[in-house]
Amino acid sequence: MTTPTLATPDLEHRKKAKKATGVAAFGTFIEYYDFSVYGYVAATLATVFFPSDDPLMSLLNTLLVFGSAFVVRPLGAVFFGRLGDRKGRRYSLIASISLMGAAATLTGLLPGYAQIGVVAPILLVLFRMLQGFSTGGEIGGAAAYIREWAEPKRRSLYVSMIPSIAQLGKGLAAGLAALAAAAMPAAAMADWGWRIPFLLALPLGILCLILRLKVEDSPEFTAIKDQDNTTEKPFREVMSKYPKALAKVTTISLVQNLGTYIGTVFVAVYFSEVLGFKKSEASTIVLLAVIFAAVLIPFAGQLGDRIGGRKVLLWSYLAYALISIPSFALMNQHSFALALLGLGLGIIPYALCQAGTYGSMLEFYPTRVRHTGVAFGHSIGAVIGGGAGPYFATWLIDQTGNTFVPAFVLVAAGLIGLLVVGLLVKPNHNPSEHLYR
Repeated sequence: MTTPTLATPDLEHRKKAKKATGVAAFGTFIEYYDFSVYGYVAATLATVFFPSDDPLMSLLNTLLVFGSAFVVRPLGAVFFGRLGDRKGRRYSLIASISLMGAAATLTGLLPGYAQIGVVAPILLVLFRMLQGFSTGGEIGGAAAYIREWAEPKRRSLYVSMIPSIAQLGKGLAAGLAALAAAAMPAAAMADWGWRIPFLLALPLGILCLILRLKVEDSPEFTAIKDQDNTTEKPFREVMSKYPKALAKVTTISLVQNLGTYIGTVFVAVYFSEVLGFKKSEASTIVLLAVIFAAVLIPFAGQLGDRIGGRKVLLWSYLAYALISIPSFALMNQHSFALALLGLGLGIIPYALCQAGTYGSMLEFYPTRVRHTGVAFGHSIGAVIGGGAGPYFATWLIDQTGNTFVPAFVLVAAGLIGLLVVGLLVKPNHNPSEHLYR
């Protein structure tokens, strides 16, 4: 008979923590796949749902629908955050993935403007907003869940799995978009090819739902629930007790989302519609870049465990300020190889920023309001950075004719991040707490 040792509970906890991290990150993979597909087939959707004699106007309308998902993200953050902070992270994660899968599947089944007229773009907006509502809760829930399972000295690495695996979700979306664009003529792509990536959401969502039904809730949340220390009104508590934390998380998220949606989603449209690359080439460049990001982000997460998330953020913002213009200069050489090199260069600050953001924003709140605080702050930043960013960049390029506009936006984001984190976010010097003030 084996004598129990003090190490046994730790080993069991580590096993559960790895399983919980895998299940939560897989759900985020699906969420980002579902959410990003729209951006990668935006140019095709423009002709299907917004036919016009002006291709730019069709594209702008399509990007407006893309941005509509961000408007409702804060509402989703409040709804799912309340569920996660009252009932449990697991309940919230099950609900969010179910809604996302349903919305993406319905989008794939939606008839175009030629079939049902103006009802088509109206339903497209509705389904897109449901996706945004779901994503508003997923990020905060998955991040809080993983953080609350992880060992303190490995939290940054474990939490970095969320943005890392999310890149693979975006990569799958970009890869399927590239494959469809390369394998079929434009007419077939507009007729039915764009539907394939959306419909894949159904089996992926069902698989993730099954996995999430089989995991336990986080030990930190379970502990406060057993002590009857949860809150009935988490959103009100965040707004009244943690307004400074919320402002900092929102700003950090704003920069992160600008980098995400300008640097890894909008660029697919930028390559094809602004720089003149074939759609298959544009999707392939983005696919390879996000795979590179998926590999790089966990290393940035490990760095965060060594030097702290705040320092990782500062390095990422400095890199955005210095690297963005050279990165876009390479993209503008109208060479596939140089465009790939340029986007790959831009992935370096992006990877650092992803790991630093997720490693930092979770530490501003206690367990009882962590889901709501992170989800709401991140969603507000996403509204500005992710929702308005691609549309604003497209509009500015049209108005000025300057193809370096996205680079200027990223430089400005880096400078804002340096100002806020450098001056306003001070680390707590108790290394066992990993908190910020």
